[in-house]
Amino acid sequence: MTFDSLEAIKAMFASPEIKVISFDVFDTLLLRPVSSEEVKFGFLEKTFRRLTGANISFSRIRTMAEASLRRRILRGELEKEDVTLTEIYGQMVREFPVDDAAAETLKAEEEALEFRLAEPRKSGQDLYEEALRTGKRVIVITDMYLESGIIRRLLLENGYPEPERIFVSSDTGLRKSTGNLYGYVSEELGVQPGEIFHIGDSPEADVKKAEEKGLISAWLPRTMEAFDRRGCSHQAEKMCRDLTDWEKALREPGMGIFRQMAANRYFDDPFRSFDPESDYNADPWFVGYAALGPEILALVRWLIENAKRDGVNRLLFLSRDGYLPMQAFRLLRETDASLPDCAYLYTSRIALLPAMIRKPADLYDLPVDITRHTVEKLCRTLSFCCDPERTEQKLRGLPDRPYRCGEPFTAEGFQAFIGDFIRYGYDAAKHQSGQERIRRYLLYNEKAPVTSGTAIFDMGYSGRIAQAILDAAGETIPVYFFHGDGSRQFLCEAEGDFRIRTFFDFNPYMESTLREYAYLENAPSCIGYDEALRPLFDCGPSAHYEESVLPMQRGALDMVRDYLRYFGEYERETAFRYHSAAIPFEAFLRHCSEADRAIYRRVEIDDELWGGRRDINLASLMEARLRKLPDYAKDEVN
Repeated sequence: MTFDSLEAIKAMFASPEIKVISFDVFDTLLLRPVSSEEVKFGFLEKTFRRLTGANISFSRIRTMAEASLRRRILRGELEKEDVTLTEIYGQMVREFPVDDAAAETLKAEEEALEFRLAEPRKSGQDLYEEALRTGKRVIVITDMYLESGIIRRLLLENGYPEPERIFVSSDTGLRKSTGNLYGYVSEELGVQPGEIFHIGDSPEADVKKAEEKGLISAWLPRTMEAFDRRGCSHQAEKMCRDLTDWEKALREPGMGIFRQMAANRYFDDPFRSFDPESDYNADPWFVGYAALGPEILALVRWLIENAKRDGVNRLLFLSRDGYLPMQAFRLLRETDASLPDCAYLYTSRIALLPAMIRKPADLYDLPVDITRHTVEKLCRTLSFCCDPERTEQKLRGLPDRPYRCGEPFTAEGFQAFIGDFIRYGYDAAKHQSGQERIRRYLLYNEKAPVTSGTAIFDMGYSGRIAQAILDAAGETIPVYFFHGDGSRQFLCEAEGDFRIRTFFDFNPYMESTLREYAYLENAPSCIGYDEALRPLFDCGPSAHYEESVLPMQRGALDMVRDYLRYFGEYERETAFRYHSAAIPFEAFLRHCSEADRAIYRRVEIDDELWGGRRDINLASLMEARLRKLPDYAKDEVN
């Protein structure tokens, strides 16, 4: 039968013709965060190599041993339809150079792994509890090589009351996939097949074969089936065309795990409502968990790798867009105390502008979009080295200048303005005082001093902030960026005699502001420091931050927590390429559907220094950027 909701399945329980309610186990009552049996076997590789010294993959031997037994069944050498875990390991001893003691250890570890990875499927648990409330007989029917005693313990330890009976193919020698196990169950229970209502995730074994044997059945789709059916990896595949083989990327153990975890969390109820015009249901939490989370985990792994290589004992994350990486780093550090310490360094382009401008001539290279600034704005911006009101008044009185107060600059006007500013407004003593205050803050603030043994992380780009920090602090320390901007970055490195390492060794097309918004702290921006070395702040939190980026960040950190809970000690076994993990979120930025773009529709942020504005709408920014680049991968992904 076809059902479109959990409630519809529950309604069937009340039918008077139903005497027995039956459940499949794996992917129905229990979920695992692994995408395949092969990935699960990979967690036993270390133990296998320690016990045998062999280089061959344990996963390969384990798979071949089971396949050998199943071929014997097909040839009629074994008079049954399924095998047990004990028999699989016995075959391994007979067929491969694995002794009895090693096989017994590996078998015990595989069983223990099942308990570590299993968790209740909430929708299955809901159905199971409702079935018990009906007072009808509740049983379990599953095709599995684990013995019924293991299945019983798995259910009990995951909060399921013990069913009346557990029918397992490995015990009975009969399988659901042939239909024969259903006939055996009917006879054992003394009921007609039509009096059994069976729920499971396999359209073939749990629905088609059950109905062929006369049972009533309901399909509870697997979480991954719902994930794929909703097109949740559509944009990532789209972005990979002509450059990266997405199918091979998905075969990286970690990539399959990320997808399975996202599917389990979001599609536990496979019937949940989902906007068909979207890829992420216009849900920022889901974007965070399924797309941003893997990128953040990859970024933090990359930072740890570099910090260890450079002998770093403390990572300084620059405010505000170092906030999310810092939170993720702290989660990893909770599981590994050997990792470097970390701290949050309050800074910004505005706060460090006195240090970026070493000499008056540097004012000609202010980090601003001159078309968005006026005399008044720049005088306020340069207040660290002038009296803004007096300077503006002097400049207003100059005759025949190619700039006008209140009007945006042209290239000619900006050049003339800077020359006039240096002659009539620049205050060297005030500038030097501002530089000294920055130096003292960087060296002597209590929480995040820039000292030998530290490294800084910033989203990056030109390198001017990093250069200013290193120059002011007088330290040459490692600098880590999400990405640089190439030409300017190389100039800063050459001038400051330091090296910037970048997570992305290229310039991503999509606007950096869009990425920053997902990373930044919901807090005012640092604009300078007082005499007590305390940060000064201006510009409040971004509008509608709490309904967009906060749930996105929660989703990303939930993903990191879940990953660490399951796989914290299995870093090598869950390997993935860093760029592969970053593809889903970068694809979201590049190919975001209009429905999902609604996440950003009401968001306005500030970019007072470069853009001269505090009301930049993110959705409009994204749309403007997308209009500039033809969609070379515009064909739909099947």
